Amino acid sequence: MNPYIVAPGIRFNDHVFSEPIRLFEGVLPKCGGIFVILVRDPNWAPKHFQPLCFREFGNNSPDTLLTYHPIRWARVADPDALFVSVLPMPFSSAAQRCDVRNQLVWAYNPVYQTNGVPRRPR
Repeated sequence: MNPYIVAPGIRFNDHVFSEPIRLFEGVLPKCGGIFVILVRDPNWAPKHFQPLCFREFGNNSPDTLLTYHPIRWARVADPDALFVSVLPMPFSSAAQRCDVRNQLVWAYNPVYQTNGVPRRPR
């Protein structure tokens, strides 16, 4: 048995998000949670993905990934270079999800965070 088995996904702080998939293929779960828009970046480790934006979504919310359609992000990067990863948070309140999102924004200072979450000065 390998003692170094690592769960699939991508870790931000103490939260393990799903394995990144292309933004075109991303689907939100029916429970609430947080998603992160990512771009490949060889300078990030251990996985080569830089977070661009963390967003909270609620239970049975419409597919909010459509508001982040790659055409809107075309100024950022090639649409095929954008990825999404999801942290499902079933049975969480909006306040709990917003708190986690704010902690992640403060920790990673994503360059395209635009939802009024105060970012840490660079």
